[in-house]
Amino acid sequence: MGGKEHFERLQALIDVEREAEKEENLRELRRFPVAQREALGKTVTGLTIDGVETGLGGMPLVVLSRAPKGEELSPFHAMNAGDNVLLTLPPPAEPRAHEGTLYKVDEYRVTVALNDAAAPSESLRGACQIDLLGSDATYRRMRKALITVAESKRSRLSTLREVFLGETPPERSKIKPVKFFNEGLNEFQQEAVKRALAADDVALVHGPPGTGKTTVLVEIVRQHVSRGERVLATAPSNIAVDNILEKLLGTGLRVVRLGHPARTLEALRHGNLAAQMEADPVYEQVRELDAWRERLVHRKSRHGRAQLGYDERQAREREIARLWREARDLEFEIQRRIVNSASVVLATHAGLSKRFVKGSFDLVAMDEASQATEPLSWVPLTIAKKAVFAGDANQLPPTIYSKEAAAGGLAVTLFDRLKDVLPQTVQTLLRVQYRMHGDIMRFPSDRFYEGKLIAHDSVAEHVAAELPGVAADALTSEPLTYVDTAGAGFDEAWNELLESRENKGEAELAVKLLYELLGAGLRAKDVAILTPYVAQAKLLKTMVREPGLEIGSVDGFQGREKEAVILSLVRSNEAGSIGFLSDMRRLNVAITRARRCLIVIGDSATITRHDVYRKFVEYADSLDAHRSSYEWIAG
Repeated sequence: MGGKEHFERLQALIDVEREAEKEENLRELRRFPVAQREALGKTVTGLTIDGVETGLGGMPLVVLSRAPKGEELSPFHAMNAGDNVLLTLPPPAEPRAHEGTLYKVDEYRVTVALNDAAAPSESLRGACQIDLLGSDATYRRMRKALITVAESKRSRLSTLREVFLGETPPERSKIKPVKFFNEGLNEFQQEAVKRALAADDVALVHGPPGTGKTTVLVEIVRQHVSRGERVLATAPSNIAVDNILEKLLGTGLRVVRLGHPARTLEALRHGNLAAQMEADPVYEQVRELDAWRERLVHRKSRHGRAQLGYDERQAREREIARLWREARDLEFEIQRRIVNSASVVLATHAGLSKRFVKGSFDLVAMDEASQATEPLSWVPLTIAKKAVFAGDANQLPPTIYSKEAAAGGLAVTLFDRLKDVLPQTVQTLLRVQYRMHGDIMRFPSDRFYEGKLIAHDSVAEHVAAELPGVAADALTSEPLTYVDTAGAGFDEAWNELLESRENKGEAELAVKLLYELLGAGLRAKDVAILTPYVAQAKLLKTMVREPGLEIGSVDGFQGREKEAVILSLVRSNEAGSIGFLSDMRRLNVAITRARRCLIVIGDSATITRHDVYRKFVEYADSLDAHRSSYEWIAG
């Protein structure tokens, strides 16, 4: 397929995908009444305004709360800081609906940062409502990027396009000996840095779990900055961008993180553009302009129309508008100065603003590159001269709503495509992992990485029993335990509301195993209970509440790790059907979240109908790690 046809196809696919996402949102609204949407965590009603504050950059912050109603889960259990929401206010508020971003989320209180400058009155009485929202902005940016790259001629972008389509081989240069900023890099990490520096067009860093791909990417960024180059560091998710930001903040480089401050971890917000703006001495003028405008607005509402003549009212309106424009113009100039002076700019792919043009950056360093669709990856690529991708094609890909779009090629990421198109001279596999005990690592290494992974000496033999205050027992002394539920009668069930599967027997067993770990001295914050199914995760959350304990889906835990992980596979049926467990990337992610202790719960009679799961059970047998659920049921 030619270049023009390739990008036209991608444009058509994202249109199909956007419609599928809209239809999914509409389907939920049509199918689920408010009560059910509340159960899903996508709507919260009955909220009252506790206060209105002013946040970074002058944004209105609305604090809302709702008294507990004896429910098992927090009303905001499915919402996180950084989510886009629609806030609906009670009458007589006008406008009634405001789009915003969740700034802070507690059990029964949230703070919403409004996207507009119209703050509601604190005196409003009546129930408010919050609904999770989607957005067209990302799709618009993707479409624009695809058109830009397709139409580019005789430029760095057109060269990158030809290289990425396999029409032109990537160029490489000789480089001088490298003095590494991070002297602790292993030989494979050093090789990845050298290949990235030698690449004129593109380099790929393959980073299996725990191998330090972000650490390598940060070294690559620092090396390019030391050569006088300007770098854009991006990733598809906010948490991935924050991981890069955290590692860069201590390097002494001038860095700035774009995006809403609510989407930046609180401990890192001083790296956000909004925080750096507020710290700028010139920003005091913006505060003064906004304060004067607020006084005029307040005076206007207090005196009403009858107190002033028509000309005076018009003059006041013009003055209010002038003060707003002057403050925003000054704010923009401060932003521009901060961003232009930064050596490294960080943002999500979708969070890049239109202030950047082609060639704005010498390098774009893209983390978690295997989790972004190809159209999304092109957004940062259109403004850089060279790219380094860090990712792992054996971990979970981005979520695609449309089966048609996925089948048409949208499920194939740019990283996936490049690993097959580009020569091995610009690709590096990181092999030493610093997370897992060797016995946890070995199965995914053999299955997904040709047996090439190496457990670093610092983790190769570590077990949970070696943690401070943890007693040695049958679970904490072993890195891997497979608990077989075959014959236990733990049948899976279909949750109609969540359209997902659950298994109550497995959930109860997972809780028993959790308390055995906690009883041995493990801290709840060092443990996660994971499952591939959202219905099972919700069921587990109703069964156990331990401060610091994390319960969630495998997909949502990608990129994370815990000292101990309990994994509930859920599937147990006579047909031997395992559904989307058959995506082996999900199994890879699930297994590799654990550092010292991995406990897998599953029905061997069901899961071993699949060859890879059969081999996993055989691997557990080889370690004498195969135990029966009856040991806990009988107890």
